[in-house]
Amino acid sequence: MGGLHSGHLDARQRKHLAGYTGAVLKDFAPHYQRQLPVALLEHIQEEVGHRKGCDTRLLHNPDAVSGSDVVLEGNLQVFQDGKWRERHLLVTKEFAVESRDSKEVFEKGWECKTTLILTGSQVSTSLEEHCRLLDTMCQHIKGSQGGKMPFSECPTEFPVFIHHPYLAPLCVATNSKETQLQWQRVLQSVVLHHSTVLQRKGNVETRAFLEAVRFYRQEKGSYATGVLAMGSEEEVLSSVIVEDLLPALRDQLFPRLVHSKSKKGYVWLQLLSQVYSLVLSQVTVELSVLMKEVTQRRPQLERQIRSDLDQISTLQDQIAQSITDEMSLEIEQCVTRLVTPTLNSTYEELATPLHAGLAAIRQLFLDVCGDIICTGCTGQSLQELVSPLCSLGVGSARLSDCLLLLETAAERQKGWQESWGIESCRPLVLQAQSAVQQLLESAVFTFRRLLTLQFSYSLSPAQLSQALQRVHDRVLKQLDHDLVVLQAQLAGDALLHIALPMLLKELVPRCKLHLTKYEQMVFSDYSDFLHIDNIFHSVLKEALTTEIRGVLKDTPKKYKLSLHCPSLALLNTPEQSYSVWPASSRDRSYSQLSGSTTLTSSTSSYENLWTSTEDSTVDNSMTKQADNLKTRAMCHPVHAGNPEFTTNQMCPNQRQWGQNKGRRVAVSNMDSSMQDFTTSGQASRLNGDYISLVGTGKDRHLFPEGKQQ
Repeated sequence: MGGLHSGHLDARQRKHLAGYTGAVLKDFAPHYQRQLPVALLEHIQEEVGHRKGCDTRLLHNPDAVSGSDVVLEGNLQVFQDGKWRERHLLVTKEFAVESRDSKEVFEKGWECKTTLILTGSQVSTSLEEHCRLLDTMCQHIKGSQGGKMPFSECPTEFPVFIHHPYLAPLCVATNSKETQLQWQRVLQSVVLHHSTVLQRKGNVETRAFLEAVRFYRQEKGSYATGVLAMGSEEEVLSSVIVEDLLPALRDQLFPRLVHSKSKKGYVWLQLLSQVYSLVLSQVTVELSVLMKEVTQRRPQLERQIRSDLDQISTLQDQIAQSITDEMSLEIEQCVTRLVTPTLNSTYEELATPLHAGLAAIRQLFLDVCGDIICTGCTGQSLQELVSPLCSLGVGSARLSDCLLLLETAAERQKGWQESWGIESCRPLVLQAQSAVQQLLESAVFTFRRLLTLQFSYSLSPAQLSQALQRVHDRVLKQLDHDLVVLQAQLAGDALLHIALPMLLKELVPRCKLHLTKYEQMVFSDYSDFLHIDNIFHSVLKEALTTEIRGVLKDTPKKYKLSLHCPSLALLNTPEQSYSVWPASSRDRSYSQLSGSTTLTSSTSSYENLWTSTEDSTVDNSMTKQADNLKTRAMCHPVHAGNPEFTTNQMCPNQRQWGQNKGRRVAVSNMDSSMQDFTTSGQASRLNGDYISLVGTGKDRHLFPEGKQQ
């Protein structure tokens, strides 16, 4: 029972830690097994049209980082384990940061490397910021922390500090200011990528996992997420375990460590790092086994859901209606008392950096497009034309400046923590930055694709200039639409993330026993898919969503984006901009079955803002075929003098219906400005309008494999 030397755990402590980690995984497993059928039901409801997501217009870039497999590399001094060591650092195209003894090890293909964990980290070049973050990690230590820290005796004047929530800080010494900023920007991109990996996935397993984590923590009396929502499944669950262990580490284990008073901080960081590393290693192995076991049930569950989908959805709505009718007054009073007084002020504090960041991204894209148009007038090659787009890639200084505008001030974050009881705003900031960066990548990809298909060496400078301007106008129109949608979604999601934990903390313990009576409404055949606590959570979320949409509806004009296309003005008005959030909702929603004013339909699809096209369910094969035609219809080069391509054939107001396996897809209302981008026999959905399928002398329908009626 003697004191532990340095920050390393002895065999007994390791065994205890492994036992605790295994126990948490054992307790977590039922939650994950319980949530997978629920998430699968939600996914299938969306797939068949019970829920519809908000449409986006820009093409998705499947490969955001193009070119070389190496983004950045160099031989740098790295402070690690209390010593400065020369290491060869390499950032790959997959955003992995690899550390080796030398470049020779890399070139010869030896696997002698370590991969740095940067999820949730903060990267800075400021010594003051570094010291502040150190003080936060060691705030429980009384007196002077002392000891050699990463900023001590730096070999150069240009350090880059990396702070992970549960690992000892790293310090990288660069040789110049330019190199320092370059490494800072690239490492920030790595942090952003790894911290938002689950949000980008959005698949059934990810939804089930995040809900399982929420219910597991809720069972322990914790309702906030904080840093725990960042990273992969293994990192999220490891963070949950370490967060639960922190009180014992601080109060019981750390005081027993043998160390000099001058090295308290250093020893604590070493201890925390070792605990996190051991937990992460064990979780990675055991969680993989658990996830494999759980997902093996998916085919059977999916068959059952699809065969009884209408009955399950109807029963789900009936239970929600019963809960709403009985508890709507209590929920509304709770929302009015806890949420309403501070919701508007919180939104204004959120809207300021959000508007600034989105406006800056838009202006950045405009500037780069302007450079391309100016270059095009000189008759350069395609490679030279698109070269300005390279300035928007990973490590871009201008992009980093735009993303920095999305950061919220420290005093605002502190105010939210006091008002709402949230642990951290950092996940919100990272998710917003990731979404904005993906939007810009999509705009760049769309512009490049359009320009590639429009470009021809036979075009005169005047024709090339006209083609560039058409591409610019088309992409900017789509970007403006997606910016407005994204602004509403980010603001709404952030408010929901901030306010919902307080509502859950107030109502879940109070209503837990009362909700048990609704269990008898669930048929035994559907008990895997319908859980009262999930439905109650949805009811609370819907009530809060209604309140938030009211706030978004009253958005001041100063937070509205300046739009390129007047036809998008409708979407950008206070009456319409809020209706695009949430991003997905159900046509058969709780609110449509309930007479309560607390619950309302979450959203209307964007297409309804432009046309009264009938609701339709599109078969997957039809959707894929339309997506394959999308770029060609958008991007076909100008066909000067082509007799098969005339204005009279465009039929802008024509509505045609194609049928596939009993399902139909609307094809109508083509924008006249797209005449130069459409060729005979092609069709594409563009800007929410459905392009008529035209041929030579007669209309055509979109039938797979030549099946026509």
